[in-house]
Parts: sequence; C-alpha cells; structure tokens
Amino acid sequence: MTTVDGLEDDPLMVRLRDAFMANGAVQCGFCTPGMLVSGYALLRGNPRPTKEEVKTAIEGNICRCTGYVKIVEAILDASRLIAAE
Repeated sequence: MTTVDGLEDDPLMVRLRDAFMANGAVQCGFCTPGMLVSGYALLRGNPRPTKEEVKTAIEGNICRCTGYVKIVEAILDASRLIAAE
C-alpha cells in the first residue's frame, strides 16, 4: 500500500505538494493526504488531465474546508509545472 509518507521524496509528489501550498489547497489538513495521493495517482497515469478528470479522481475524498476549487486548481497547476519540465 502506498501512503503520502512513502511518497515524500518522489519528485512528482514534491511538485504536487508545492502546488497545494501555493494554491492554498490545504486548510485543516484532514483530507490533504488522501487528496495528495489521489492527485499523485492521477498525474502519474495522466500528466495532463482536464478539470473534469481531476474532479473524478478526487471524488472519493471528502473536504469540508476548501470547497474543492483550490484543490482542483492545485492539481491542474502541478500538471502544468510537470509538463513545463
């Protein structure tokens, strides 16, 4: 089983984590590990997802703080950063 801790030094996870911070996609932190792992799995298999694909990828995680907008933006931002490398 893969956890967010097991991906701590993975370059893709580092970009994703940085994008979450830059986009203000973390508040209470309760959903953050699940959102990061879901975003990571999506970007690993699909480095250029659409907004709808991101929404589908994270739909199993419940966030009561951000309303998902900033989380979706962070994953799309990470996608753009990765594509630019």
